[in-house]
Amino acid sequence: MSSRSEGSIGLPPGGAEGPTVLVVEDEEALRTGIRRLLQDEGYQVIEAENGAAALQLLERTGAETVALVLTDLRMPIMDGRQLAAALVRRRPSLPIVFMSGFTAQLMDLRLVSPHLAFLAKPFRNEDLLAAVRGQLGR
Repeated sequence: MSSRSEGSIGLPPGGAEGPTVLVVEDEEALRTGIRRLLQDEGYQVIEAENGAAALQLLERTGAETVALVLTDLRMPIMDGRQLAAALVRRRPSLPIVFMSGFTAQLMDLRLVSPHLAFLAKPFRNEDLLAAVRGQLGR
């Protein structure tokens, strides 16, 4: 993730308290940076270090409160593809943005859900925000 650009890119739809984004990333520094960026742009953020932890978190907080899931593809315990499959069974239209430095993993992702996007690592802040806004605005 690159440094924040000059000037605000704008608040997300929903005003000062924007939609809730679940960030699932096993690399703590990257997860923290993404959380800060999204919060600075007005999004509400909850986070988990892997797919299994994300599912447990959603059971406690209620999956219906999440507007979008931003998840790494390669993680220990439960990867992003397994997480997405479990989430889509519960909410078929839930928007998902996959992140990965491994573009070979793109194959067959559309089989998981048609409501997804892919963001190649490393990415710029603007690209992350565009992917999130694009999925929320569809």
